[in-house]
Amino acid sequence: MKNKMLEKENILVIDLLYMGDLIFATPFFRQLRKNYPDSKIDIIVNSNFYDLIEDNPYFDKVIAYDKNWSIKDSYNFAKRIKKNNYDLGINIHGNWRTILLMYLISPDYNIGYGGDGKSIFLDKTIETTDDLHMVEVYLQFLEKMGLKRYENSKLELRVNEEAKISVQKFLDKKYKEKNLAKDKSLIALNTGGTWPTKRWPEFKFAKLADKIIENGNEVIFVGGPSDKKRVEYIISMMEKDRVINATGKTNIKELAALVKKCDLVISNDSGPVHVAAAVGTKTITIFGPSDENKYKPYGKIHEIVKTEIDCRPCGEHDCPLGHHNCMEEIEVEDLR
Repeated sequence: MKNKMLEKENILVIDLLYMGDLIFATPFFRQLRKNYPDSKIDIIVNSNFYDLIEDNPYFDKVIAYDKNWSIKDSYNFAKRIKKNNYDLGINIHGNWRTILLMYLISPDYNIGYGGDGKSIFLDKTIETTDDLHMVEVYLQFLEKMGLKRYENSKLELRVNEEAKISVQKFLDKKYKEKNLAKDKSLIALNTGGTWPTKRWPEFKFAKLADKIIENGNEVIFVGGPSDKKRVEYIISMMEKDRVINATGKTNIKELAALVKKCDLVISNDSGPVHVAAAVGTKTITIFGPSDENKYKPYGKIHEIVKTEIDCRPCGEHDCPLGHHNCMEEIEVEDLR
């Protein structure tokens, strides 16, 4: 029987999730395009991560949505996008904001995750699968649409050429200033995390950085503007002073170019570690409250460090038991 879904010519995807989730969806994006080689496919993404997906070759247009917009702004945005006359809307996010946005944009056929009454806004409801990695969850979405899964599920993130040049200039300058050795391994530390419970203690990151340098490697701290004070505090506790601090000094494209040049990234469970995995850099990720089976960096070269306490993974933004042992009990020696 012919799959009528494949007859769609003007398609809109929506995904307003975090950086890591957007990267997990890149195999879905690639295989969606293989199913629709001649169709127009656009995507709406969180404006904070627009630069991450701007160069993705599988979309005709990447549209930024600001999650801080008012209801009026969001309504006007939806009405403007509606003029594109999409005949298929694909919602791989599935919260109420994206459900209502897609409903206002009004594609001819609307498909997405149901639950909590959302199905009334959808023409086809996709059931969630809770026991798989998010990459596989997205690819199952594709299969449940009745589309073909063509090839492996490798992540994909193209490194911008201008960002490569900018990062190389930054590194050349810092290596000269700090008198660092270019023939040593460069190891990046990412200390941030969207939730406080995802953050390994600062003094342990300081001890880890010192140990990495003692073992004959160079250290670079990475992260966004919100991580700057934390990293400055960590560096102030270190015994060594030969580190590069790139925290808050790179945009997303430059972050991808920077971690591509590193030999290893050690990180809490947060967006930059998934950027590193997507560009092929080996990672070690410290997991606390979040479920590593669903959210670990995707690929065989990556390692995770976690405790075996019974209360994890709880998925909570603040420790329900008030002790944060899932992170506190991880020692520097565990990150070998």
